[in-house]
Amino acid sequence: MKLVIVLFLAALPLFAQGKDSFTRFIYCREYPSGVYEKQCVDLKPDGTGESRFKPRGSQEMPPLALTLSSQGREKFVSVIAATQNLKDRDKYESKRRVANLGRKYLTLEMPSEKREAAFNYSDLKEVSTLATFFDGLINQITIMQDIESAARYERLSVPERLDQLENDIKLGRIGDPQGLIPALDKIIEDQRILEYARQHAQQMKSQILISK
Repeated sequence: MKLVIVLFLAALPLFAQGKDSFTRFIYCREYPSGVYEKQCVDLKPDGTGESRFKPRGSQEMPPLALTLSSQGREKFVSVIAATQNLKDRDKYESKRRVANLGRKYLTLEMPSEKREAAFNYSDLKEVSTLATFFDGLINQITIMQDIESAARYERLSVPERLDQLENDIKLGRIGDPQGLIPALDKIIEDQRILEYARQHAQQMKSQILISK
């Protein structure tokens, strides 16, 4: 029995290493048209990192700190693990002719090497799931930046932007719904924002917490 315990304890570091066998992951997406040329999310295995956005025809904006919720962090680690750390990265691009959806660039940094992949569209389920998650994070960051700007300079438009956010949550276009809670709390506590909008933010927060 003691031998079994010793072997289990000795194996724990290996399990931990297998779960978080990368040190950094970067997802960038280019856009053929629209406000942004490229949007990137740069994360460590603990769910902390930053976002970097480059508006079309302008210099890259200052990076913004990003911290995933515990649920978002679990999803993040899960989608990376499903690709076996980008094991088949040379097979990510579909052989079918597909319209330009915006090229995606993946960079996985590990203690021993750096793995990179790029594709426009992939038929692989695990790759599609990863792209959907990160596209959801990018969409989430973009919308919340828009709402925070409206709360400062165009408060009458906050209700409309909250409607858009709620619709995107329902359609599964938000990568980390739990991560919205701090931003929603700011709206709820801001006495300058219309009461209707603050109540709507509270309702959305409650719905997110229920679906936890």
